[in-house]
Amino acid sequence: MDLSVGLSCPSCGGAISVVEGENVVICKYCNSTLFVEGDSGVYTIAFKNKVVRDSAIAASQAWWAKGLKARDLKRVGKIVECYPIYLPFWSAATRAAGWVCGYEERTYSDSKGNVRTERVPKEAMVLQDYAYSEIACDPGDLGIRNLRSLSGETSFADFEMIPTFEATTSKDDAIKKAREEAISRARASANIPHVTFERLHTFPKKLSIIYYPVWVVRYSYRERMYMNTVDGVAGGVLSGRAPGDPLFQSLAVTAGSSIGGLIAAAGILLSEMDWRIMIGGLVGGAIVLYVFYRFFRHGSEIVEGDFKERGASMRDVMAEVKDISKQIQGAYR
Repeated sequence: MDLSVGLSCPSCGGAISVVEGENVVICKYCNSTLFVEGDSGVYTIAFKNKVVRDSAIAASQAWWAKGLKARDLKRVGKIVECYPIYLPFWSAATRAAGWVCGYEERTYSDSKGNVRTERVPKEAMVLQDYAYSEIACDPGDLGIRNLRSLSGETSFADFEMIPTFEATTSKDDAIKKAREEAISRARASANIPHVTFERLHTFPKKLSIIYYPVWVVRYSYRERMYMNTVDGVAGGVLSGRAPGDPLFQSLAVTAGSSIGGLIAAAGILLSEMDWRIMIGGLVGGAIVLYVFYRFFRHGSEIVEGDFKERGASMRDVMAEVKDISKQIQGAYR
């Protein structure tokens, strides 16, 4: 049974009749394809796929030649399959408003070398809109978590006719995460080092589900399979896995051993001037060796994107480096 809705076609103004349960309707007067929103407060948008298959392959091959990937990848790699898919993303606009109060510490020294620290009160008013995006499904091994760009041509789309991932996360969770990120970014924008009081409020302004086109490119290299994704709007590579080059790994080990050894040796030779120089040299040498070792360890596969199981990020590496330096310093105290 048809349900009559009080809407008019935006193209011709004709009355629209929608069969219960359907969310896509074709205007019987002008044949325009329209999407009928069912979840109150959530807009659904599809971006047009502007990239053709050959362009997606060309972008992937250009990416193969960049960075520390295998030098013969572009010559040896073979495309196995290349196809487009639409991924759903939550996109939220949230306004943060309020006050952040605290202080900043400033250090002064006089002509006699006396040092004093002064606390300078600071307060900042925040009134800013923040954009938040997150994928609305499990991306699997695609390595995509957030929208990189919201600039593109949108259109109505029949989601039963295009390959899509279904949204599996809830609207409430998306709003909650958007609020939390808005509060965090508002607090950071106040630029107050020591916060003693804050009163920040968030106001959701708009929530959308955006279906974004992504090309999935799978390829083989020396009997191993790899993949990368290409932005269906902008045309650039979003994420991917690629083989590393053994030569770069070998150079990393050689350079790390040489530079780390020289720094440590310099610290030992200058230890007669101050024992802390020796500790600094040993710590510095160990840090350099460890950083190069981490590249050697994970350099067999180059990973770009938001993969859960990807190698440690630079932030994780630096945290581990700090732990190592503390242990070395403790051993020589």
